[in-house]
Amino acid sequence: MADNTLQLTLREWWRSLSSPRTLTVLLVAGAIFGLAGPFGTYEALRPLPRILYWLAVTIVTYAVGLLSGRLMREHTPLKRLEVVPAYAIAGLIGGIPIALCVLAINVVAGFTVTETGLGLTRLVFYGCLISLCISAVLAWVQRDVTEKPDDPTSPIPAGARLMKRLPVELRGKLQYLTVQDHYVEVVTDKGSYLVLMRLGDAIAETAPVEGLRIHRSHWVALSAVGRIRREGDRLLVETVGGAVLPVSRSHRAALREAGLVPVS
Repeated sequence: MADNTLQLTLREWWRSLSSPRTLTVLLVAGAIFGLAGPFGTYEALRPLPRILYWLAVTIVTYAVGLLSGRLMREHTPLKRLEVVPAYAIAGLIGGIPIALCVLAINVVAGFTVTETGLGLTRLVFYGCLISLCISAVLAWVQRDVTEKPDDPTSPIPAGARLMKRLPVELRGKLQYLTVQDHYVEVVTDKGSYLVLMRLGDAIAETAPVEGLRIHRSHWVALSAVGRIRREGDRLLVETVGGAVLPVSRSHRAALREAGLVPVS
């Protein structure tokens, strides 16, 4: 299960890193640094190698900072802390791998520490600053998604708070929720997305969509129920999208009350 959680984190990290908006920002920032040539790189490198160097530094430091921040926030005791202090600590620690990556890039580029004007201490310091900035963005996004009240002028249907956690292209008709370790897989008619939260909290954000919790790990929207079928003693919900979800014995009464299962 731990390996599955790590795979989910890596998948979300790659999705965030490879988004067109993120890549555009990184490429523009790298090009600007490459043209400016800070820390002695303007004199040490010709224009094209200098731009390539700063593109590598920008992309690698952001990728490493983003990954280390998420790993520490989601797979260490930091997950028990509130969002801001957790990401603050993760940001400080994340400066170390960032500094090591910059050192590795410098070795490939043929720089020594003195040529770039950055001693090891300063390099770690700047790495921590970069990591803190990335962590601040992560904390801001998570707090904004979690705490921002519903906006009546928003194009998202009123009360559909859970949809705000999904990319715009996946916001559609809610079908079901499934637990994936520390994540909840939110499935709509446009696709699925993994959200780091408890199932109970996710269910609380499904209103005004009517649905039922059918298992400790599953919730289904009533409009998404295709049919109910039995397999021996097991009761299964088949959704309109073709997914098959088990119904636990303790939740069968809710299905009966909703008129989905004949009273036996």
